[in-house]
Amino acid sequence: ALAYDLAERAMVYGSVSRGYRANGVNANVLASMDATDDPQSIDRLARLQEFDEEHLFNYELGFKGSFAENTLRARLAVFYMDRDDQQVEISTQFDPSNPTTFVFFTDNAAQGRTLGLEAELRWAIGDTLDLYANVGLLDAEFEEFVTPQVDLSGRAQAHAPDYTLAAGASYRHPSGFFARLDASARDAFYFDVSHDQTSQPYELVNARVGYQADSWSVQLWARNLFDRSYAVRGF
Repeated sequence: ALAYDLAERAMVYGSVSRGYRANGVNANVLASMDATDDPQSIDRLARLQEFDEEHLFNYELGFKGSFAENTLRARLAVFYMDRDDQQVEISTQFDPSNPTTFVFFTDNAAQGRTLGLEAELRWAIGDTLDLYANVGLLDAEFEEFVTPQVDLSGRAQAHAPDYTLAAGASYRHPSGFFARLDASARDAFYFDVSHDQTSQPYELVNARVGYQADSWSVQLWARNLFDRSYAVRGF
């Protein structure tokens, strides 16, 4: 990693890092082999008893700085991940007539890549008001991955929305009264690599008001203030 100071409170950096995840055994696959008498299912399960190690190269460029007497802080990072034998969690039922052959297991995608951007901004306005905004952009896909059911080469990875956004404000009066409002948004994403079901884009709002004294506080808060229905998992 290399870093260069542009000013007293501002710097740019670049890094290249190497990551490794160990190989292992799918113990639940072994249990499913014992639960079925179908030769074809046993043969398919036998090929998935073990999964290989994963290697990752991560390249990142970024900026960090604070301005206006440290009341405004900013961070920006752009990264690219190149993953070899990427470990992926999969679920499938090998024998359609035997539910006991439904298993979750770890498999390897031959190649995967992730390109992303993250940006953060924090602004303290006086002693009472703080504002923030976060942006995340992501393009994550399998470059080469053939599952027992389908070829997913070129498809987006699971739980990898194209964007995530967040913004909010907090206010604190010297008398002890305070309030906070947070809003977030997330793009649609695939639930799993075993099927093509996706979530819907959604937005959430959280709010909080209260009073804080020297030795006690009282708060009224609401998460998902507008009662938005959204899915985080799907099968």
